[in-house]
Amino acid sequence: MDDLLYGEYDYYIIDSSEGKFLAVVSPYMDDLSSLKNQLLELGLSFVGIRESKPEDWLKNIITEPFEMIEDVWIDPLEHDLSHLKDKIVLRIPQGLAFGTGLHQTTKMSAMYLKRYLKPGMDVLDLGCGSGILGILAKKLGANRVLAVDNDPLAVEVAMENAERNKVDIEVRLSDLFSNVDGKFDIIVSNIIAEILVEMLKNAGNYLKEGGILILSGIILPKVNLFDQYNVIEKMVMDEWNALVIKI
Repeated sequence: MDDLLYGEYDYYIIDSSEGKFLAVVSPYMDDLSSLKNQLLELGLSFVGIRESKPEDWLKNIITEPFEMIEDVWIDPLEHDLSHLKDKIVLRIPQGLAFGTGLHQTTKMSAMYLKRYLKPGMDVLDLGCGSGILGILAKKLGANRVLAVDNDPLAVEVAMENAERNKVDIEVRLSDLFSNVDGKFDIIVSNIIAEILVEMLKNAGNYLKEGGILILSGIILPKVNLFDQYNVIEKMVMDEWNALVIKI
């Protein structure tokens, strides 16, 4: 890699909650365009080139539309995606809240939502981050969608993203179920395993009869924490697990 990037480049390996990225920085756009093809030959996925101020380049790393899961596309900016008229497009910019659509845990949650959500269902997105899963649920035909997070910044971002995507979802500040009312057909939660286990103690009070939980964010060594529950389906991507549970 060092030999390939020889020249007027600065580069960084970023191992973040959204995945691992190689960010290459150069004052010359032509240099980056030429380097792109070489990096693609190494099997890397291209996520975009963008002019940026030094203090902003990291948060702007993801700029190009990409297919998160089959028939569901993420647009980090306002691209013309009219050619994707038969697909679901979520406009989710890269930002400070978790949930850009790149991480395996988000993808698995989205895949299960697409599989289990029927039009008219009510959905709770618990620990919503950017709001990506709640917005997807609404676009899949959900009736009521409540998205909650204990981080005020995430709540603000999720509200902005709901408006950006022109969907009517409720977004609230809530520590797990502290500010949640009603019952839901699906509770989807993409947070760490220990908090999911704590959440499961009260989840039954917020599920309709026959309702399910879609849980993600579970690192492989922690999946045994859920052995006592009725896991009806499990998915694994790299070191991450997603579970569908009935209580």
